[in-house]
Amino acid sequence: MFRWFLTYRAAMEARQLNRDAPEIITHAVELFRPERVAEITTLIGDHIKRAHGQYGTNAIDLKRALFDYQRLHKEARRRGDQTALSALTLTIIYLRAEIAGPAAAPARAAIDGFVGENEKPG
Repeated sequence: MFRWFLTYRAAMEARQLNRDAPEIITHAVELFRPERVAEITTLIGDHIKRAHGQYGTNAIDLKRALFDYQRLHKEARRRGDQTALSALTLTIIYLRAEIAGPAAAPARAAIDGFVGENEKPG
């Protein structure tokens, strides 16, 4: 009976993630020096690899990882660590986009592109 609502809510979530990811990336690039941006992208890549390695890639596993990263985000906000906060925000968006599925592919692609273009050589 309420399947339409769940479908609508999932579509809204994906649209919001697709809007948020590029905005946060733009904000990080404008706010931080290039060295800091490179550090943020390294942290994002490490967090995503850790989430997939430690928790897995199934929806329930990603939800567990999301819960853990939301806790880390809260701690970074309390500390006032803007670099970690930006990295964790984008990591959370990435995990939520993976849970949302193909509709949120633009959000994942934006974050993947951001991480890829700002990786440190070596």
